[in-house]
Amino acid sequence: MHDEPTILIVDDNQDLLNTFAMILRRRGFAVETAANGNEAVEKFRQHSYDVTLMDVVMPDMNGVDALRHIKDIEPDTPVILMTAYSDDQLLENAKTAGVKEVINKPVHIDQLITLLTETTAGEPILIVDDDEDIRETMSFIMEKEGHRVITAASGEEAIELLRRYKCKIAFIDIKLPHIDGLETLLRLKEISPGLMTVMMTGFKNEVREALEKARQSSVITCLYKPFDPVEATNIVKKMNASTRQSMR
Repeated sequence: MHDEPTILIVDDNQDLLNTFAMILRRRGFAVETAANGNEAVEKFRQHSYDVTLMDVVMPDMNGVDALRHIKDIEPDTPVILMTAYSDDQLLENAKTAGVKEVINKPVHIDQLITLLTETTAGEPILIVDDDEDIRETMSFIMEKEGHRVITAASGEEAIELLRRYKCKIAFIDIKLPHIDGLETLLRLKEISPGLMTVMMTGFKNEVREALEKARQSSVITCLYKPFDPVEATNIVKKMNASTRQSMR
């Protein structure tokens, strides 16, 4: 199991495969390689990867056919295809098969790194707190760790955001204006039952009852203010690691 994002690179050009692997490892990704579509599919039968980067034109099994097989094994996995050819029908087949993105060869490394970083960051983390300093500080630390972040200053704003964005993790302050953190939590869970939540509070004794109700709603833990924002990133790492482990 890796803490860093895992990338499977698939290409029958060994020199290109080695070059991509070297560059991505230096950029902090955990990389495995496959020399053809058949090998990629076999690897997916044994492991999950955060992103697959795969050439389209390969012998035996092309990238689009390999994409279909991979999606049969793990439907939600993001696959990025690379091609040096402009074939409208092939691109349409790739879209139908559920490709994340199709990029042209020769690949621009900086653009590729940006795309991989955005893809492996996954669903944004939602931070709900009426304290602007806390929102900004947590966002800064989370984004430095490679996470996408969206923030809300109230429960109402958080609810609207979750209707627009699919989130996996939310940090929610218990004391919020208008509707409190507990009510916000319950309404967010109605929209996204699988949302993993962490409550935050600076009033441990005053909100004891609310915390107990929150725990009954499958809250992961509670952070007591003032807390080191690194604690929050460590919680995210543990939740992501647990999710990846359960998928394998």
